[in-house]
Amino acid sequence: MNKRKFSFAFFAVLSVFQIAVPVWMIANREITLRHGRQFRFRAAPVDPYDAFRGRYVALQFEQNSAPAPADEKPAMNQKVYAELAEDEQGFARIAKVTANAPSGEVYVQCRVNSITDSLVYLQFPFDRYYMDEHAAPAAEAAYREHSRREVRDVYATVRVKDGNAVLEELYIERMPIREFLRKAL
Repeated sequence: MNKRKFSFAFFAVLSVFQIAVPVWMIANREITLRHGRQFRFRAAPVDPYDAFRGRYVALQFEQNSAPAPADEKPAMNQKVYAELAEDEQGFARIAKVTANAPSGEVYVQCRVNSITDSLVYLQFPFDRYYMDEHAAPAAEAAYREHSRREVRDVYATVRVKDGNAVLEELYIERMPIREFLRKAL
């Protein structure tokens, strides 16, 4: 009988844990969206043959590099922390890259994408904008058209809190992309 009670208790604890983990992941993103500081990231042109994979638009950002840390250069794919600030036009810029989470600063956890003698290029955790599969091809085309070097009126808003970053919205011509697509079609 004790074995049966132990098995039931173990199953109950395991079930609660399996539910708690995804709930915590969702809650953490919602907390970031509600209470995180908003940053606007300018979009950069993407390879048109690799911009759309599935039900999301692949994003690249103009501000994806910073001077390499003077004390120690990070390795490829290493987790680093990018301190964020705003430029004079209100868009995000990377103030500096550190190996440890900075205290008292707004930062986002990233991965090192590539390294040169003087710069570290970062892979942000918010490089995909998911949307309805029927609207995604039109969104991809609009993103590609409006992120060209001549136009460049695409940006994304991202909420950042305690190193977590959540992509909030993608804008074209200062309109959320869904609204832009409704007006364009």
